[in-house]
Amino acid sequence: MQKKNSKLVIIYMLIVVLGRLIPHPPNVTPLTSLSLFAGAKLSRLQAVIIMLLSLIISDIGLSYLYGYPVFGYWSLFSYSGFLAMVLIGNRLAKDYALKRLISYVIVSSFGFWLWTNFGAWLFMPIYTKNIPGLFSCYVAALPFLRNAVLGDLGWMVVIFGIYSLVLQQVDLKNRPRAA
Repeated sequence: MQKKNSKLVIIYMLIVVLGRLIPHPPNVTPLTSLSLFAGAKLSRLQAVIIMLLSLIISDIGLSYLYGYPVFGYWSLFSYSGFLAMVLIGNRLAKDYALKRLISYVIVSSFGFWLWTNFGAWLFMPIYTKNIPGLFSCYVAALPFLRNAVLGDLGWMVVIFGIYSLVLQQVDLKNRPRAA
């Protein structure tokens, strides 16, 4: 792993872990934007491994701090949802114009919401296993979707914005000076 990527990986893992462990409004975490970012800026294999390690470490931390089980049915749906975002983020590698980035974040937010709530409906006994039960599950999760979309867009501005500013500063430092 290159030195530049190793710094990026460490920062990524710290943000994921802290973003999940520090108290926050429900579903307002940096994970969606970071998954897209990792897919865009790291090799596919690096992005997948780092995302999975970050989720495992933060799940262990959540278990220790709050007594949650480390893994459960939700792990399959959450982890595969973030994995899909990493793979989608890979398509941003060459061009992440603002309009395209916003659309990827919104599609990822909605896709994750659909996928993980399907998992909740499938495994949670409070929902009947029929179409009305699935509908009830999605309706109950609407406030989480609102939080996720707003949080994901906010984190997108922070993560991709800071990265762009850092690149601009590096570019300015590396430009030859006029005589």
